[in-house]
Amino acid sequence: MGQGLNRALHFPGGVMPELHKSKVLLLGDGAVGKTSLIKRFVVDQFGDDYITTIGTKVTKKELTITDGGTTHLVALTIWDVLGQQGYSAVQTSAFQGARGVLLIYDVTRSETRESLERYWIPRVREVIGSVASIVAGNKVDLADDRAAAQEDLEHLAGKYAMPHFLTSAKTGEKVEEAFTKLGKAGIGAVEAPLEALGGSLVSARTDPLVAVADRVMMDFAREFGGIEGAMPIIKTQATKAGLDVRAPSKEAIRRFIDYLQEIERGFRPANTAAQNHSRRAAWLRDAS
Repeated sequence: MGQGLNRALHFPGGVMPELHKSKVLLLGDGAVGKTSLIKRFVVDQFGDDYITTIGTKVTKKELTITDGGTTHLVALTIWDVLGQQGYSAVQTSAFQGARGVLLIYDVTRSETRESLERYWIPRVREVIGSVASIVAGNKVDLADDRAAAQEDLEHLAGKYAMPHFLTSAKTGEKVEEAFTKLGKAGIGAVEAPLEALGGSLVSARTDPLVAVADRVMMDFAREFGGIEGAMPIIKTQATKAGLDVRAPSKEAIRRFIDYLQEIERGFRPANTAAQNHSRRAAWLRDAS
């Protein structure tokens, strides 16, 4: 009670505003800066090292948002979803329940902007339909021509009536503004008619080993009780196995399956863990 009272004192009249809980997604190709943007927003830090997101990573932060004269407290659950295409099961599970989406591309790589229209926007529409959407052209600090970067962003955003920002996780430019706008999606203060988006998902042949890695991750997540709780374990075991989600090898997936069995022995009967291991190993054999 004391903590709640102290928090309430920060608001007009000492009255705690209604708490809105909102799940939001950061989507886009690998290495566009999704993880770095979250780190800048949540702890105001930046690192040059690139770390591949394995599966999903969930971060939480509360925002105070004033809209129409009313103050709202929004508890954001920010899902950083792996940017490698082909992990359809992981992505489909991660998308569920999202109230807002921040679509991100790298202004120095036009193919990542094109990928939003070719893959990510249609994928969101296919899985969850209409959802408030915002687009960010990230790494603007590296842009050779800022005016051209702004023009490209406006052209993309204009097609879909999406709020848009040029951002930099390195300098912090417009990061707070982009996430605040994303937070407003949690109180219904952002409208983007995603159901009106044109285009359709362009199917590409998925690497059979990517499909197996995706299937194994989701199979373990179901056994564990859900993707959010399972993903930290999946990430640890995938890293231990040397599994590169961008180009998984057969040997790395085999080690990954073995390590997951070791974990499952801690919360499943030995025969169940063995059956799960056999099922996943069969998927890997079938993909050969």
